[in-house]
Amino acid sequence: MIFHLDFIAKIRLKQGGCKNVLIELQKSNLAYDILRFRRYLGKKYTQPDEVLLEDGTVTQEALPIITIYFLGFNLDGHLPAVIKVNRKYIDLLGGNEITEKNDFIERLTHDSYVIQVKRLDLKMQTELEYVLSVFKQENFIENMRRRVKRYDFEPQDELMRLILRQLEKAAGDNKLLEQLEIEELADLELENAFGDMKRQLLQKDKELEEKEKLIQELLSQLKKSGDRGEAG
Repeated sequence: MIFHLDFIAKIRLKQGGCKNVLIELQKSNLAYDILRFRRYLGKKYTQPDEVLLEDGTVTQEALPIITIYFLGFNLDGHLPAVIKVNRKYIDLLGGNEITEKNDFIERLTHDSYVIQVKRLDLKMQTELEYVLSVFKQENFIENMRRRVKRYDFEPQDELMRLILRQLEKAAGDNKLLEQLEIEELADLELENAFGDMKRQLLQKDKELEEKEKLIQELLSQLKKSGDRGEAG
């Protein structure tokens, strides 16, 4: 699907300072989507951020960035549903991990979180699982074309009640629902135009991979045969 949403949240940390959180909701799995977000992320790195200080004045800073990716498709391999890409400071000469943080490093690198929505298997035991539960692709209301869903869990805290209130507002927003319908139609057109082509390419890739494995096995057998001949 081509549907995607980008959000930016500026958060104030308990220990002081601020960070930018970039949130990407992405249903498609196309190469240009990665390039698009690389450009978006690069642009964000070049822009100064306005920060409200405790004395009421505003200053411009280059805030550290955190990225969160909600994916409506599965990544290749067997990666788990929720992944944290966590940077570490390593003293390469001494071989030790460094616990001290530095503004220069923090503002030029960033941590990331990747959530594969289709692989979510939640036990509803932690706050994180309750937050992620709103993204589960289930309990959709009939005749709403997977646009509106029931939330069957009791909110556990004020955060979840706030999230659900905002989602209820979105469910009653006709303009937003119309936008979703346009996206669904675009997705259908994309599938009709390129779906068969994509499946054929995937099949050819699979066949080429199998042929490559067969060639490697044959080369290995020939090498073993040659080694035995030399030994004899």
